[in-house]
Amino acid sequence: MNHENHSHPHGEGEEPGHPHHEGGHGDDPHRHHHHGEHEHHHPHHEVWELNVQGVIIESRKPEIVVRQAIKEAGFNPDTPWIIVLKVAGEPKREVDLSFVIDLRHKGIEKLRLTPRQINNGEMLGQRRAAFAMLPQDEALLDRLGFDWETLVDAGRRWLIIRNYPLPQGYRIATALIGIEVPVSYPGAQLDMFYCHPPLALPSGAAIPQTQQIETVIGLPFQRWSRHRQWDPARDTLVTHLALVDESLHREVGQ
Repeated sequence: MNHENHSHPHGEGEEPGHPHHEGGHGDDPHRHHHHGEHEHHHPHHEVWELNVQGVIIESRKPEIVVRQAIKEAGFNPDTPWIIVLKVAGEPKREVDLSFVIDLRHKGIEKLRLTPRQINNGEMLGQRRAAFAMLPQDEALLDRLGFDWETLVDAGRRWLIIRNYPLPQGYRIATALIGIEVPVSYPGAQLDMFYCHPPLALPSGAAIPQTQQIETVIGLPFQRWSRHRQWDPARDTLVTHLALVDESLHREVGQ
């Protein structure tokens, strides 16, 4: 193929998103005898690979529908997943089951599946809302099933998400996530995020740029100093939560 693929290797074998060829020089010489005419017209079969939540699947076609990819990886596509496509050098994007992945696109890395939380509604009537988020932000938070609220503490406006699921590799499974929301957001950026209790790795190794502790609503929150370029025309809570997710996964090697 003419495209170079810049995805990172996942386990042994070919890189996900990159074709490899069956029928190379080391094949059984009798193979051509069995396939005869077909081999004459198609000397090589390209097999494209994709990492689906750590499972490498193969496709003989350069395009694959997300539903089919999830099914082939052994997961139930009808489970309410948050499905995120990771492409090297591009922001992560949430996709749906009907999305078609072009495996020829350089940098295709993986599909990440996260179960959507099921909210039983008990907290909805008790939610504190000291200020309103953008309508699309509130719709996103509710769609993801988060237990969230907005509050003002010492003059600072906060979005607090309770029981935020953490990737495996931390000493706890969930945490409170705090995001400071400037009055002029989205013109002003959402920057960094905060965790309570402070997160730690089982190895005891320090997590870079998380040493600062700030008190929010009377609790110690660990500040994760993670930054990126903010574009008010396109960035909102959805892209900032992608930063949160990426940062949490990176520290545990996911």
